[in-house]
Amino acid sequence: AGASALSVLTDTHFFGGSNDDLKTARKFNFCPILRKEFIIDEYQLYEARSIGADAILLIAEVLSEREVNYLSGIAKALEMEVLMEVHAKEQLHKATDTVDIIGVNNRNLETFQVDLQTSYDMLHHIPVGMFKISESGISNPETVYELKQAGYNGFLIGEYFMQSAHPGRKCARFIDELKQIVQPNPVIHQ
Repeated sequence: AGASALSVLTDTHFFGGSNDDLKTARKFNFCPILRKEFIIDEYQLYEARSIGADAILLIAEVLSEREVNYLSGIAKALEMEVLMEVHAKEQLHKATDTVDIIGVNNRNLETFQVDLQTSYDMLHHIPVGMFKISESGISNPETVYELKQAGYNGFLIGEYFMQSAHPGRKCARFIDELKQIVQPNPVIHQ
C-alpha cells in the first residue's frame, strides 16, 4: 500500500499477536519488518531473526542502559536494525552506538494516555543525526506533515489502520491524502 516498513505485533499476552503473524507478513511482503514485542532477553532476538524480522523494538522504559547495549549488540550481529522506543528525555541516555532509530512513543505506557505533544517536546533532545520516528496516536495526514516539517523522519501508525477491515486500503488512502498536502494538484485557470 506504500508503507516503507511493517510493524508486526508478536506479543500474545498483551496484544494478541503471534510469531505466525510475522511469518505470514514476511511471506507476502518484501519491505523491512519490525518485530514489535517486549524484548527482554537474547533468545527473543534469535527468534526474531528466525521468523523473518529485519528490525527489533527495545523499549527504554523497561530496559536498563546495559540491557539496551547488550541486546542491541546482538541484534546488530544478527544484521537487524534496532528501534529504541522512548517516552521521556531521561530515557534517551540509553541509546548506544548500536541503536539505529529513536522512536518517540506518544502513548504513556503507565497511563496509556496519548499526547502528540510528546513528539514535539522530545524532538530537540534526540541526538543530531539519529533517525527519528513518531509513534502512536497518529490518525491523519496533516499530523504526519507537521511532524515531518518539525524534523521526524518516519512514523509508526498501527492502530489507526488496523481498526479497518481493509488496513492496506486505508493506508493507501492515507498516503494519497498526504501526497495532496505535500504537493497539491495545481489549479488550472483558463
